[in-house]
Amino acid sequence: MIVFREELFVNKKTYNLIQLIIFGFLVAVTGIHCDMVDSAKETLPSPSSQGNKPPAVVDTNTAKPPSPIAEQPIAANVLARVGTWTITIEEFNERLKLLEEEAKKQDPQFNAISMEDKKQILEGLVRQQLLVAEAEQSGLANQKDIEEATNEFRRTLIAQEMIKNLVRDVNVSDEEAKAFYEERKDVLVEPVQWHVREIVVDSQLKANELSVQLLQGADFTEIAKQNSIGETAAQGGELGTISAAPFPEMESALIPLKPGEISGVFKGPKGYYVVKLEGKKGGEPVPFDTLKKEILDSQLIFKQQQVILDHIEKFKGQVKVEIKENLL
Repeated sequence: MIVFREELFVNKKTYNLIQLIIFGFLVAVTGIHCDMVDSAKETLPSPSSQGNKPPAVVDTNTAKPPSPIAEQPIAANVLARVGTWTITIEEFNERLKLLEEEAKKQDPQFNAISMEDKKQILEGLVRQQLLVAEAEQSGLANQKDIEEATNEFRRTLIAQEMIKNLVRDVNVSDEEAKAFYEERKDVLVEPVQWHVREIVVDSQLKANELSVQLLQGADFTEIAKQNSIGETAAQGGELGTISAAPFPEMESALIPLKPGEISGVFKGPKGYYVVKLEGKKGGEPVPFDTLKKEILDSQLIFKQQQVILDHIEKFKGQVKVEIKENLL
């Protein structure tokens, strides 16, 4: 009789992290390591899930007795055997290596799976295989939903292996990344920040008069305090430092200005405006070295996707495809 006790499994942090990694790989569509997927098929049963869903009822009275383990000695490198199922030390270590690599990606503080945890992981695999063996002998493994899930999983693995083969040699050179940057560096800029003052009045005539005074050297702050009807009037029209203009017309007026310059009159939501650009930060192209890794990564994904789509489109002509969109 197998008794599941929480203390027999790996420590909670390691267990949760490993489970997260395994199931994350199961649902991924691309980039799955085949060995990792194989190990995912043998994931540990969750101690916390035992009470959430009632187990399938198996008639143990009619179930066939477990097949005895073959009498011949197991190979020297076989770590464990359950019936005809075996796992070698090399296979087990490869799975542990992959789990540790993914665990470090999830948690940089993760060091390594301890010897005690290794023993518990192996024990969990053995227990799971015992359940699988019993399910196969009792006929439970032949249930329709299990067969359908197995077939779907097989299709996914095959598609993933095809994708791996298709993109194996796809890469992006530094020269390609640099060319991509040069073509778009005008838009690859640091966020702009404007230090702005405003004057708002209710008529264009008044705004034009004030604009003339400003051009003749009048102090913008004093003009704003004495004439503006905006909420910033008491502060001399001070809008502060902004990363986005409050409305499009103001943005259009600010873009051509240099620090210290004053705009012409333009209409806005509360009347007629004149703005002064007190200062400006940003707006310069981000250096290539800062963006290089991001460009390489994004362009690699783009090229891989294009290779996959082109291949599928080419192969589509060799296989009959029928789609009834009216049934959607």
